[in-house]
Amino acid sequence: MSATELIRQVAALPPREKALFIELVHALENGAPTPAAAQHQHWPDFTQRLHRIYGDKVAPGSQNIIDEGRGDR
Repeated sequence: MSATELIRQVAALPPREKALFIELVHALENGAPTPAAAQHQHWPDFTQRLHRIYGDKVAPGSQNIIDEGRGDR
């Protein structure tokens, strides 16, 4: 992928995802751990909790919804 293609794809992202992408690039440039990875370590495992409460009635995509709400996606 060329730099121009990457710039076009980033420009087409929704504002929230674009801000996260820019934040991750800055973290990589500074050699710091990525904010999303650092943040993810502090979250409890809600999927496991949902399974304890509701058993097999939990929707398969629940973790994706939880991650998006946390800003991990």
